[in-house]
Amino acid sequence: MSKLLTIIISFVAGAIVTSAIAYKAFPNIMIHEIESQYTFEETLENIEVNAKAKGWKVPKKWKVNLHKNMLKVVKVDIGPNTLIKMCEPNAAADILIHNELKRLSSIMPCTISVYVKTDGKTYIGYMNMQILGLLFGEKVEVITDELGPQMDDIVARSATK
Repeated sequence: MSKLLTIIISFVAGAIVTSAIAYKAFPNIMIHEIESQYTFEETLENIEVNAKAKGWKVPKKWKVNLHKNMLKVVKVDIGPNTLIKMCEPNAAADILIHNELKRLSSIMPCTISVYVKTDGKTYIGYMNMQILGLLFGEKVEVITDELGPQMDDIVARSATK
């Protein structure tokens, strides 16, 4: 009986520790952050150039200056921070053609954030596309398995000299 109790306690303790680790790690798994070796403006320009080189669309109207908006709306200076929204239109259509996946339009187009932290360095934040594939299943996983590495490459080329 005590052997069984030890096994149960060990299993429960292991589950609790694993859950705590996953809970703490999830934000870093879901959202990638990379320091850019370029200035804020150079990084923004690099992302657009590199995305377009891969066939992604980056319309001018899809850029959001969060810094300017926060100053205007709540009078808080968050520092330079711009969102660049981009789309690989064929992939988006392949997902949105399915009724059960139309809800994913709420996280489209893909968004990359470029911001400066108080350390004065420029950073790029973006969603881990492969996690989306795991969360939403086979049809999405096939597409994110292709686009995730493209997004990683766009960001890496945009941040590294």
